[in-house]
Amino acid sequence: MLLALLLLLSLAACGGAGGASSDAAGAENGAAASTGDAVAMDSGTTESTADFSAVRQNAKLILSADLSLETQDYEASCAAIEQMAAKAGGYIQSSGSYGEKGSRTANYTLRVPQEKFETFFTQLGETCHVVSSNRWSEDVTEQYTDIETRLATLQTKHERLLALLDQAAKMEDIISLENALADCEYEIDSLTGEKRHYDDLVGFSTFNVTLSEVQTLTAVSEGSGFGAQVAHAAQSGLGGLTTAVRGLILIVVTLWPVLVLLGIAGVVFWRVRIYRKTKAQKQIQNDPPQDKTE
Repeated sequence: MLLALLLLLSLAACGGAGGASSDAAGAENGAAASTGDAVAMDSGTTESTADFSAVRQNAKLILSADLSLETQDYEASCAAIEQMAAKAGGYIQSSGSYGEKGSRTANYTLRVPQEKFETFFTQLGETCHVVSSNRWSEDVTEQYTDIETRLATLQTKHERLLALLDQAAKMEDIISLENALADCEYEIDSLTGEKRHYDDLVGFSTFNVTLSEVQTLTAVSEGSGFGAQVAHAAQSGLGGLTTAVRGLILIVVTLWPVLVLLGIAGVVFWRVRIYRKTKAQKQIQNDPPQDKTE
């Protein structure tokens, strides 16, 4: 019995030690998993906030964006867009507005410094309701480098022609060199203007913005799943019902003279019909019945 008791106590001690070791290993594994999740989350954050400024410095990129926006406060939204462009150091290249109050539309072509592209794009989405947006870039590094190379070659040619012109003694040589200088200067001016145009396109990104005044904001699906599609359909249906009711009210208000005339005509027709029916009944009552003979 004594040996049996000692054996049981030994087994219990071994089991407790094993459980403690398992708990410690589990804690270490949990800590390692938490650390891995934190690293993955940091990586995801880094990827979602990627900065392409280094790429833009080494390449000549023309950045552009198209946005379709909606607002229920037209004047305030227009003023906010113009103020944001000015604050970013940009300017309005063109703008226009059309439509009646309640359904107006404004079109903007905005030029914003390239380094403010991402910030301005985000601000537009925070200021107004975004229905659709699209942005892209065009790499013109090769064209820009080609222009710079040709300009350097033409500058060298221009200097050599000037040196030859100083040494020329014959009139025909002078005339020929002057014509060559004129052609060279024309090409230099043309390429300089083209280079300046690229500098403007690269230095200032372009935003094409369409702002629509609406009473009900268009529902935008926040996913591709079945639940998101159902929610989008429900919001769209509610917006369509509201638009239909509003349109019906506008039709009634617009056609009220016609509706009044139709109402008067209907009342007159109903009164005339009652009058004729009453007259016919009185006539039947007053006429004596006639005897029928075979």
